[in-house]
Amino acid sequence: MGRYFIGIPLPQEVKKKLKVQSWPGLSRYKDEKLVPQANWHLTLAFIGNLEESKVEELKSLLQVFQWGAPFKIGVRHFGAFPTMEEGRILYMGCEKGSDDITLLAQKVRRQLDDLGITYDDKPFVPHITLARLRSPKNLSRLSENGKMKQEVVFEVNEMILFDSEKQKHPYAEVETIPLGN
Repeated sequence: MGRYFIGIPLPQEVKKKLKVQSWPGLSRYKDEKLVPQANWHLTLAFIGNLEESKVEELKSLLQVFQWGAPFKIGVRHFGAFPTMEEGRILYMGCEKGSDDITLLAQKVRRQLDDLGITYDDKPFVPHITLARLRSPKNLSRLSENGKMKQEVVFEVNEMILFDSEKQKHPYAEVETIPLGN
């Protein structure tokens, strides 16, 4: 049994650009639990533990469902969960294409519902997790200049079923699902 999630991978060149742009803000949190750059992604649905029989069923469904055409998204600002004033999770958020990725997440979650697979059903916010803070911190200062110099835009043309137990850095890619099929 693994710990599964469905996410959007980031191309290597996008990870490099985001690291360069985010490091001035992120560097003050380097003593926190930073997410390794190799693991940066956008989660569409976090599933958690799943029996192998359900994994095979899920893989089959993911390959045959019509997910829609590729689209572009842009990463531009910092954010935090639950709030910038009491941040526990520091992230980079999407602006351009946020409607498209939200629609894709809704489609994925409906298919999981149809298969009877449970997932974390918190409201979807398109983001890339950068750090998990040991204790809540006021990140408002970071949000004051929270926009990066340039929006980093890339095309989403696939999603991946990941297993974060099988392999830690980078996460194991179980199944790649192309968009536009």
